[in-house]
Amino acid sequence: SSGINAEYGGAAIKLRVLLPCVTSAIETIITSTDHDLRAVTDMLTKTIETNVTHDIKSQVGTITTIFVKLLSYRDTATGFNDAIEDEVIECFVGLVYKLTEKEFLPLLVTLLEWSEGSLDRSTAFYNLAAQLSQKLQGLFLLFGGSVYVSLVEVLQNCKPTDTSPEFGNKRPKLELGSELCKFALQTLYNMLRYDTTHAFTTADRFETLLPALLDLITLPDITHLTPALAQLPVAANSDRLWKQFNFQLLNLSKSPLPKVRENVVTVYKEFVMKLGQDYSILLPDTLPFLAELLEDSDSNVEEKTHQIVKAIEDITGESMDQYL
Repeated sequence: SSGINAEYGGAAIKLRVLLPCVTSAIETIITSTDHDLRAVTDMLTKTIETNVTHDIKSQVGTITTIFVKLLSYRDTATGFNDAIEDEVIECFVGLVYKLTEKEFLPLLVTLLEWSEGSLDRSTAFYNLAAQLSQKLQGLFLLFGGSVYVSLVEVLQNCKPTDTSPEFGNKRPKLELGSELCKFALQTLYNMLRYDTTHAFTTADRFETLLPALLDLITLPDITHLTPALAQLPVAANSDRLWKQFNFQLLNLSKSPLPKVRENVVTVYKEFVMKLGQDYSILLPDTLPFLAELLEDSDSNVEEKTHQIVKAIEDITGESMDQYL
C-alpha cells in the first residue's frame, strides 16, 4: 500500500515526519482500485499507541486532517467495505483516549461540520458517533450538546413521506439513508441509556425528541427505533413526562394500519420493562388502551398486548383480570 508498511510501527519515527507521508498515502490508496486502508490504519493505531501523549497533542491538527481523509472513504472510494470504515473508527477511538475533553471537542466539531450536507459523510460520522458513544459511555455526554442539534435534524429526516394505508408499498424518505438513520438511533440510544444523572435528557430535549421519534413509528422496520424510543422517558426521569409519553405513544395505537399498531405495542412492551417498578402510576391511564388492543383484529397486535399485560402483572404482582 504505497510503500507504507505497518510492521515497522511508528515508535521509531517522529510523528511530524510520519504524518505527512500518511496523508499522501491515503490519497493514493482511496483513489486506487484496491483502496484497502488497513495498512494505514494499522500503522496509525501503532503510532498512537506508542507515541507519548505530548507528541500526539502537538500534531492534533494534522491528525484531524488525516481522519477527515480516512472517513471520506465511504464518500470517495469506488467500492465500499464496512470493515475498513470500522477499522478507521477503531483507530480514531484509540486517539480519543489520548486526548483531554478540551482537545477532543474541536476535533469532533470539525468532523461534524465536515459531514453536513452529504449523505455518505453523515453516515460515516454517525457510525463513528454510535461506536464512540458505546465505548465512552457517560463520557460521551460531555460532547452530547455539540451533536444534539444535528442528531435531531437527521432523525426528523428519517420519517416516511407517506403514512396513508398504502404506505407499506412506499419507500421511506431516506431510502439511501436507512444506514444513517440506524447509526443516529444507535447514537441516541447510547446517549440516553448512559445518562444516569438525567442531566442530558432535559424536559426541553424530551419535548423535541419525542415527536421526532414517534414519527418513525410508521417505519416498516423499527429494530433500532424501539430501544431509543423506549429509553427516552426513562432517561427523562419525570412522572409528568412518563405520562405524556404514555398517552402520546398509546394514542398511535388507534391507527387503522395493523403494522403501526404492532409497532406501538412492540415499543410499549419495551418501555414497561425498562420502567419497571415505577410503571404502576401509569396503569389507570393505560387500561382503556389495553382493553381495546386485547380485542384487536390483528393477531400479532393481540398477542403482543397479552405479553404487555403479563409484563405488568410481573411488575405489580397482581392479576390484571379484574381491570380488563
